[in-house]
This record gives sequence, C-alpha cells and structure tokens, in this order.
Amino acid sequence: MVKSMFAGVSGLRAHQNKMDTIGNNIANVNTWGYKSYSYNFMDSIYTTSINSSGGSTNTGGMGGRNPSQVGYGSQMASISFQYKAGAPSPSDNELDCMIDGTGLFLVGSMLGGVTDIKGSGLYLSRVGMFSPDNNGYIVDSQKNYVYGYALKADTGIPEEPAKKAKYELTETEVTIGVDANQNKTITIAGVTIITTEERVDDMVADWIAKAPKEKDANGDLTAAAEALSKYNIKYLTHTGTEAANDIKLNLEIEAKVAGVAGNASQAAMKGLFGSGTFETKQAESDLIPGVPAEFEDTLSPIQIPIDPYSGERYNMQSWSVSELGVISGVDINNRPVTLGQLCLVAVENPNGLIKTSGYYFSLGDNAGEAVAIAPDGGQVGSIRSKFLEMANVDLANEFSNMITTQRGFQANSKIITVTDEMLQELVNMKR
Repeated sequence: MVKSMFAGVSGLRAHQNKMDTIGNNIANVNTWGYKSYSYNFMDSIYTTSINSSGGSTNTGGMGGRNPSQVGYGSQMASISFQYKAGAPSPSDNELDCMIDGTGLFLVGSMLGGVTDIKGSGLYLSRVGMFSPDNNGYIVDSQKNYVYGYALKADTGIPEEPAKKAKYELTETEVTIGVDANQNKTITIAGVTIITTEERVDDMVADWIAKAPKEKDANGDLTAAAEALSKYNIKYLTHTGTEAANDIKLNLEIEAKVAGVAGNASQAAMKGLFGSGTFETKQAESDLIPGVPAEFEDTLSPIQIPIDPYSGERYNMQSWSVSELGVISGVDINNRPVTLGQLCLVAVENPNGLIKTSGYYFSLGDNAGEAVAIAPDGGQVGSIRSKFLEMANVDLANEFSNMITTQRGFQANSKIITVTDEMLQELVNMKR
C-alpha cells in the first residue's frame, strides 16, 4: 500500500512540472520568436516481485514464467521545444527581420573577425529587432551587436553625383545712372538695363531678371548676357547708398549645369564681374561612378560605412533588408548605401540548443556543428523584412493539455487519499 502512496506523490510532482511547462508556454504566447515546450512522462523505477524464467523441455521440466513487477509512479522523461517557425507579424520598423527557414541570427558582444561560432561565446536568436546605435553599428533590442558579412575595403561606394559650382561674391561694384533718354539705369558685370525701380534691392532684382536676356541690335544675346545666362544669381545684401554712389553687392552665384564641363572657373567668373571677392561655396565636380558591394568571408559586427569623399559615416535616413539579408539604406544626400549582409547560423540539431536569458540560445554539447551561411532561400532560410516571428504556441493544444494535466493531478491525489483510507482501516483493525 505504501508503494501506491509513493506512486501518487511522484505522479503529483510530475503533473505539477508539466503544468509549469504549460503555464510558461501560455505566459509567452506573445513573446517574439518563442518556441513552445512539451513535457514528456516516463514510468519510474520498478521492483520485481517474481523474476522471469525460461521454460525447460526436458522430461519433468516446467514452462517459462513472465516477471511480476510493481512500479513507483511516473517521472520526467524530457522537456523539449518545438523548433518550428511561428507566424509572421507585420512591423513598422524597417530593420525588423524574420527568418523564413530554420536558421538563427548571430548576436553578441564586440569581437573581431569570428571564424569559430561555437567557441566565440556569441548568442543565437530568432528575433530580428534591429536598429542602429550611436556608433553606427546594427544592434538588437538587448544591445548586442548583430554579426554578418561586412563590406570589403573600397567596395559598396555609392555613385557621387556631379556638382554645380557655387560661389559667393562680395563687394562687387554697381553703377546707377541715366541714359541719353533720361531713363534710370543700373549696371553690373558690364550689363546695363533700364529700370523703373527706386529701391536698390528692387533695382538689383530687376537686373538679375533682365540682364541674362539683354540683346544687341541684331536681336542676339550680348556676350555678357550669354555668359550670365549660365548661372543662377541670388541677391544677398548690399552696402553703401545711391546718393553716395558707393553701392557694393553681395551675391550668390551657382552654375546651372553640374559637372566640370558645364561649370565656369572662378577666373572666368571674376572676368565677368570684374570686381569683388570670390569665395567658393561648392567646387564643381563630374559624376563619379559607384563601386558595387562585395562582402568579407569572415563574420564581424555590421556597421554603417564611412563616406570616402567626406570622411564621415553616411547619415542614413531610411533602411531596407533584402531577402538575401543585405542591409542597405538611403543617406541624407539621397544616395543608396550598402552596410553588409546578415548571416544565418545552421545548427545540426536545433533541439540541442540551450535557452538562456531573453530570447537567446547557446550551443549545447548535443547541438552539433554550427555553420554560418548567407541567407539564400534554402532550408536555412531567407529574410522577411518588416516582419517579426510570433510565438509558435498553440493555445488550443495548451488548454487541452491543461485539462488532461489537471485530471491527471486529480487522479494521483485520489490515489493518495484512497491509500490513506486503507491505512486508516488497517490502524482501526486493532479496535
């Protein structure tokens, strides 16, 4: 009778552990990337009342007999998780990623080039909640660096657009007078126009509008007007007064056409305006073709690269992640920039992974080999950007398991109650 008491107690303990597992699954029903766990029973140790024996066919021999055994209840056989992908959940974050396959992201603290994943101490994860940090590195929500294939040196450089020359001209001279017909005139850069304006600011604006269109007696643009027509001229301010006839202008002058061939040199500008001081605000340049991205073979944290023309990190304004895990974006100058390519880790036995804090796994002794692979759409998977993986908890199944576990717990508690009553009867026999 005491054996049944022990069996009931072991059954209570085992069913309580299973309920703990079910409770944890339900608690994590909305945890990104969570894998549901299942609790598996096995029967406990046995005592043998009668040993088995084989039969004898000799004269006078006896037949065989099966063993008679009594068990001591149930216990845990294993707790395993279901390594199947959860459903995709849309996200507004451009760097959120979901793995459509069996692979795992590689994240962790800052290391150099990584070749041995198992010995690196890095974590594996199914949750791709990524964002850039203040140093330009891509990190996850727990501040761990995201590993992948960085750009090779001198590759992944975006096209550098052609630039227009832009100058600031200060202290250029202005002449205000009248022509033979007593019309008010203003002369800048050798071009004279008739104006009806009274204020200096308005006269200069009138000149900017009319001077590039000045024509000679044959109806053709004058040489000076043709030169001026190649620029956008912006009036900034002036010094002096009309009365003192000492007006000098500050102007901003920009070429209308980008590229060295389309821009005039500063010397040509000085020759046109004849006076004043030039300051180059933007030097002209021709288009520089981009260099396609190539990736390293070793693993390292992914970081926003440095612009070779400015020496500063690209100022990224938007992001995208391709199915192949290539992280790119558009910088403040509207140039496409590639950062690197995510890696996915293929684990030989995913059920051998060990759950650690948060949503991370580490490689257990029974996990087998771990190999880093670029996302390629095979079994390891491809990347779905702007999605996160939901928990693969089946609530209907969990509630069914909860009911059967509760009934199992009840039945085992009943065994203890009945055993107690039998012991009570035995004690009462003395009366």
